[in-house]
Amino acid sequence: MRFRSFRRWVLLVGAALAGLGATGCGGPEVGDIVGNEVLLTVTGVASAPEVAAIGEAQQGLGVTRMYVSTSALSLMPCRDGADDVTLGARGYDLLSERAPSERVTTAVYDLCNLRVDIDPVSQSAADGVPAGASLYVEGKDAAGEPFALSSERSVSLLFPAESGASFGDQPLLLGFDASVWLAGIPLTEDLADAAQDLFDSQLVDSVALYVDSNGNQALDDDEQTPVARAISSR
Repeated sequence: MRFRSFRRWVLLVGAALAGLGATGCGGPEVGDIVGNEVLLTVTGVASAPEVAAIGEAQQGLGVTRMYVSTSALSLMPCRDGADDVTLGARGYDLLSERAPSERVTTAVYDLCNLRVDIDPVSQSAADGVPAGASLYVEGKDAAGEPFALSSERSVSLLFPAESGASFGDQPLLLGFDASVWLAGIPLTEDLADAAQDLFDSQLVDSVALYVDSNGNQALDDDEQTPVARAISSR
């Protein structure tokens, strides 16, 4: 897939430029619209609700909060020598009522990789999340007992386009799959070390990049095939 035509994004790009300080009665002129707009939603999903569901538990866990702290998020061009488009530190509450998203205007037409640097970042601290945590999940088990898991892990996740071509000209969705991430994690105090190891190690396999073809900031049934899967680089 290639970034072919962005005519349908013109209004959105204009709004983004206006928000960055464009002036004038009629808003930005055509000559001011110099880039393409990339919309990236970052959210939690559940591929196997019987293992871990978003919201109420079904047969397994019910997840009510997923939080990820990042020191940087970079959109990486296909062409050698082109600069990455990098966003600074963010904290993403993946299950918030409106899924967190990034809307980036860039002159780069072809993007072949996404890099997400997960780190504890003090300026991204959120209420209810343990100090120094880069990853945090809470919810209830099938019996209604609350649980919470957190980690101070630092890891860089790369999402190279699987087809070898650039990502398409449609909105993207970065999905953290609770069903994969939390699969088989014991929640008893005597197995806390094993739970921590699984919580850290299963993260990479749980994250993938999808095309949000209808732009509704949710992963629908017809959008389940990733365009890129996470690879850990540190």
